Amino acid sequence: MHYSIIENNMFRIFRYLLMAASLLMLFSCSKEDEHPVPYVRVDFNFNITHYNLDGPGMSAEFPRGTYQGYRGLFVYRVSMDEFRAFDRACPTNPHQCTLNISEENPVIVGADCSTATFSLLDGAPLEGVSNYPLREYRTSYNPNTLRLTITN
Repeated sequence: MHYSIIENNMFRIFRYLLMAASLLMLFSCSKEDEHPVPYVRVDFNFNITHYNLDGPGMSAEFPRGTYQGYRGLFVYRVSMDEFRAFDRACPTNPHQCTLNISEENPVIVGADCSTATFSLLDGAPLEGVSNYPLREYRTSYNPNTLRLTITN
């Protein structure tokens, strides 16, 4: 009888540990993992004066490079101290479609391979079919050195 009590308690402990592990695995998957643009390391910094980002409303695009996003980067200057950075991969077809800044409006990006267009103000889809916004990266600006750092 003493043996069955110990066995019963061990089964209960095992069951609680299994439930805790299952919950941990369930909540460890973040929304970031669900985005169609693959997660890649981003660590890129540059002097903004070399890329025509001197004032608000200016934007620039960078081709794919080492630690520069999955298909390259967009940078949009929102204000004198605020920048937004997004991946150039189109969320509707990230493996084959690279977005470009519109010649008519530097706040809008689109591509020939997709009908979707996106805003560089917040990465939101504007037209076409896309269930996801652009993949956004963190920015850090040093006004003393005029350097912008983009990371994830």
